Amino acid sequence: MIHIGSIFWFAFSRKEKIHSASDIDSETMKLFKTFYHRLLETGVYLGPSGYEVGFISAAHTEEDLNFAAEKICEAVDFTFQQSN
Repeated sequence: MIHIGSIFWFAFSRKEKIHSASDIDSETMKLFKTFYHRLLETGVYLGPSGYEVGFISAAHTEEDLNFAAEKICEAVDFTFQQSN
């Protein structure tokens, strides 16, 4: 997970720094697709592309953020289990 302030995005990459969409390996979009669909199934919605960013706002409660964090961790585990 990469973030700048309240803006975040997920990149399944071994690169230490990602500064632009061109830094993202298009092959990792397969992983993002699995991750994205798993999150949808558990009630967390992200933009449907691995090239999009998400935003956290004051409208998100601590409960919302804790729920999303838990589901994101589960979705990461699920994604890597499916890729092996």
